[in-house]
Parts: sequence; structure tokens; C-alpha cells
Amino acid sequence: MTEPVYLVDASIYIFRAYFSIPDSFVDTHGEPVNAVYGYTNFVLDLLEKQPKYISFAFDESLNTCFRNDVYPQYKANRDLPDENLIFQVAKCQEITRLLGIHHLSLKRYEADDIIGTLHTMFAADRPVIIVTRDKDLGQLLRADDLLWDFAADLRTGPAEVKEKFGVHAHQIADYLALAGDTVDNIPGAPGIGAKSAAKILAHFGNIDRLYLAIDEIENIGLRGASKAKQTLLKCEDSVRMFREITRIKCDIDIAVSLQDLKPSPASSDELRSFCDAMNFGERVRDRLAAMGQTSLSQQS
Repeated sequence: MTEPVYLVDASIYIFRAYFSIPDSFVDTHGEPVNAVYGYTNFVLDLLEKQPKYISFAFDESLNTCFRNDVYPQYKANRDLPDENLIFQVAKCQEITRLLGIHHLSLKRYEADDIIGTLHTMFAADRPVIIVTRDKDLGQLLRADDLLWDFAADLRTGPAEVKEKFGVHAHQIADYLALAGDTVDNIPGAPGIGAKSAAKILAHFGNIDRLYLAIDEIENIGLRGASKAKQTLLKCEDSVRMFREITRIKCDIDIAVSLQDLKPSPASSDELRSFCDAMNFGERVRDRLAAMGQTSLSQQS
């Protein structure tokens, strides 16, 4: 069996830990490290599956992504991280490096785009498992690929995407451009909800074909078709712009080989120092010790 590539949407699991674990977990300076603690355990849980090829993608773009140039309101509904969260994200990146795992973050591109590019680079020869809770990444799926919500142990393939959204995986970007995405502050076309977007794409296939033959919309059994047609014509430029935002970029110029995605040996000394600084207890130290092949127990 060809070994799959695991592509991890790291930031989702950092934020999950940050908001679900009490901030009583602190480092030696009293700085909360609850996200670092939760994320480290997540990484160790994942590494126990012994993936042969794995890469972690981090969101560093925040409000510097190319999508913000296209549409300044993109994700404007989200608060920027405070100093502690920025600190914790950096520490999560550090433990990823110390564990010998390939990882990337870019100021102009999101984790989705990094994952999309790596998927394009390596998916021709092997299946890809995308570790995430983000529905947007469903647009990358081919027949043998999966989205894996690790915490819920929920695996989603192309068939499940179709069942949930009513559109094929490759139509997700068009679907979100039409129906909108409140999570990312994308309004979509006014009055075109999820069911209408799915019905439109079932007939036309994509937004380009929709606008080439938009008169047909009145014959596809869409409720309020005449009004929808006028709305879509009026906001064509916006819909096309939204699709530019919802479509994952899969051709970032990055130099990565499949060999780079093989985990490398962890350094026991560096892991011990990290545990000391983060004030980690015995449980996490013992788990990390297995990676470093030596005891990380606190020295008396």
C-alpha cells in the first residue's frame, strides 16, 4: 500500500486548545501556555499513528493574506490574537520543529493554501489525509483523499462532502462564493442560500457556466428564479471576487520534496529544555521522552 501524506491544519488545533483548556497552565514566568500544552498532546497523539510523511501548516497571514488585498473585509469579523496567543503560537511552532516535523507558515498565504500546494505536489502518487476541522479544505479532495477531524475521529471523503453540502468537493469554492461563509465574513450573493447555491451548481456546474447561460436559471426549478437571476446579474463582479477568495491557492512557489516530509529524530536535550521552560508535568515529559529516547523527568 502506498503510504499517505498527512497535511495538518495546525492552527485549528492550537485555537481549540487555547479556548478549551484553562489558562492555569503556565510556564516558568507565569505566562499561560494552555494552547501549547493541548497542542503538544495533539501532536503526540497524531505521531503515535506513525505517519511516514507529514507536514504542518500554520496561519501566519492573519490580515496580511492576499485575500485581504482582494476583499479588505475578509475575516474582519475576527479579533486579532493578543500577545499571549502570538507567544503560544510561536511555542507551538517550536515544539513542532523540536519533534522533527516539517512545517510551514507564510505571511501572504494561509494554511489552506500551503496544504493545497502540498496536495498538488504529492497527491498524484499517493492518497492525502488532511487533518482539519475546516470545511473549505473539502474542495481539495479526490477519490482516495480524506479530511480527518482528529479530535472527533471523523473522516470525510468526497461522498460525505456531497451529502453534507449538496455539491461535489470540487464545487465547494463556487458554493461558498454564492451562499456566503459567515465564518470568513463572506456575504455571498444576497438571497442565495445554501440550498439555492447547491441547486444552481447541480445544473450549471460552476460560476463561469452559470453566467454564460444564466437565462437557463428560470428552468431549473429554483424558487424565486426570476429574482435570483436579477440578483446574480447585479452582483456578478462580487460573486467572482468571492470565488477568488474561497478558492484555495494550489500553486505557491515553495521548494519541498517528499523526503522533507519524513519526520526526523528529535533532540532529547532540546525537548527537555522546552519542557523545563513550559513547566510541563511528568505526563507530557514522559510522552516526549519516547520521542527523544531518553528521560525528560524533571531534575531534582
